[in-house]
This record gives sequence, structure tokens and C-alpha cells, in this order.
Amino acid sequence: MAEALSASARPPAGFAEVTTWDLATSDDLARIRRSLHSELLQRGEVESPGLADLKDRVVLVVSELATNALRHGAPPSTVRLLVDDARAFVVDVTDAAADTSPELAVARALGEGGFGMHLTSRLADGVGWYADTGVKHVWARFALDGPDTDARAAAAVPVL
Repeated sequence: MAEALSASARPPAGFAEVTTWDLATSDDLARIRRSLHSELLQRGEVESPGLADLKDRVVLVVSELATNALRHGAPPSTVRLLVDDARAFVVDVTDAAADTSPELAVARALGEGGFGMHLTSRLADGVGWYADTGVKHVWARFALDGPDTDARAAAAVPVL
């Protein structure tokens, strides 16, 4: 069983696109993960204690959202990286299934999948989606100085 997410606003204003990757296969996803990791290193503050955690969270969320686009969306799909004043990033994954919404898994047994949006919600500082001119956008925002994964896990309420 799954619960559709309500459509939300676009990502916060003030972000500029850094790069876009085309996504058609799982091989593309592996290439995107490597390239995204490099982009985050170039754009982040190397001295920041949270940068390693942030890179891991961003790459994991992109993997989840991109896998959803490949599995449940319709081509063409893209992954975009947006940045504001280098204190925050937005990843935006698009596909052509604008008439379907992302879903939160509910009442599923472990191993049946469908928990990617729950994971995304826990790892990102903001998550949303919207449709525009036949394209669905699912995005996640990450602050460079946001809480790290350990702090998020300690504050999280288990999802069953």
C-alpha cells in the first residue's frame, strides 16, 4: 500500500542550475553519482566538518529519486544540481510522468521496497514535488551547515 504525496511548491528561490545529467539507464545513474560527488567537492567548503556527511546524503538521495524516475516515471529523465550562495544545494530529478505523484510506502513489509521517499525526507532539509508543462520534478534541499546524519537519526521517529 502507498500514500500519494501532495504536490508542493517549487524548490526555494535563489538557486541557480550548476549542471544537468540525462538519465535513461542504471549505467547513467552510476555515472551521475560519480560526477555529482565531484561537483559537490568543487562547490563545497572543504574545511566544513559536515561536507563528507552532506555529500553522502546528497548522493544517496539522488540515487533514490533517480531510481524512482527510472522505475516509476517515464522518459526522458534528468538530474539537476542547483546551488545558492554555496551554503545549500538542491537536487531536482525530472521525468515525463507528470500525471503521477511520488508515493510514501505505508503498511509494507520490509524488503517490498517503496521507502525511498521516507529516506529522502529524513536525509534532506526539504523535499517536494511539482508538475510543470508535462514534466514531474521531485526535489530535495540540503544545507551545508544542516544537521548531520547522526543528529537526524537521533531525532527521527521510526517509520513502520
